[in-house]
Amino acid sequence: MSAPIFASVFGAAWTDLPPALRKHYANRPFTRDRVTVTGRLDIRMGWLMRRIAPLIGALGMLTPADGAAVPCTVQFLSEADSAAFIFERRFLFPGRKPYVFRSRLVRKRGSRVVEYMACGVGWDCEYSFADGEVRLRHRGYVWRWFGADLPIGWLATPLLGRGEAVERATGEDAFAMSMRLGGGLFGDALTYAYAGRFTVTEMAADG
Repeated sequence: MSAPIFASVFGAAWTDLPPALRKHYANRPFTRDRVTVTGRLDIRMGWLMRRIAPLIGALGMLTPADGAAVPCTVQFLSEADSAAFIFERRFLFPGRKPYVFRSRLVRKRGSRVVEYMACGVGWDCEYSFADGEVRLRHRGYVWRWFGADLPIGWLATPLLGRGEAVERATGEDAFAMSMRLGGGLFGDALTYAYAGRFTVTEMAADG
């Protein structure tokens, strides 16, 4: 049986992850593994993101709305023909149709991972585990173009700012997480953020 995709990302720290986080990252490459988590998120948008929310939704980037305690189901998926780690998020905003935000995480080298959105824009970040937390450290932005990653930090960083995220186990099957985009041309101003708690509700291994 192959090792999980993220075992190579975390390296020696993989075995230090608490059970809830190992379940979160349990998907193996070249399989149809599926892990499902459910929870609620508090989502906040800065003034710029509020103004371009329709464009955000059309491009399949982040969410086109904000709100408190928004119900969210996330499926972590593997693909039979790749080593990608898929995030498929389903948000239930009050008074709106369910919104699905899907992205593909691909390990590049060492602990570096790029998360590609539907439009081809990718967030380059570095994963680590320390003091009981998984931390995602900003490394830049890229645009996937004919199989190549073109750096676009010169354009995206002033608009979106720099990203950071943290995940921490809160139980055997539960974890809390938060993500924030901020900075850029607007100093420390918030661009976009969400935070919430999730519980692992299904683990379906392919073989």
